Amino acid sequence: MTPQFIRQLIIHTLCNVTGESPKDLIALDRVVLNTRDWEQVFSRLESTLDIQTGMMTSSERSISIEALASVLHTKLSGDIST
Repeated sequence: MTPQFIRQLIIHTLCNVTGESPKDLIALDRVVLNTRDWEQVFSRLESTLDIQTGMMTSSERSISIEALASVLHTKLSGDIST
């Protein structure tokens, strides 16, 4: 799975959960979510990618799309090679 695909999946998931447009989300350095939206986003991403990020229970409620895409890509690459 390419980093670009993961990035698009993150944006798509954020749009579906928050109702924001992709353009509005991409313009943000960090996306701030309430607890419900945070849990929904990570539940969907973990389910779609069949991984556990450990982020659903994180007290942090803001993410950088680029940083998250990098973390998820690394996690997926690591899971595949083991």
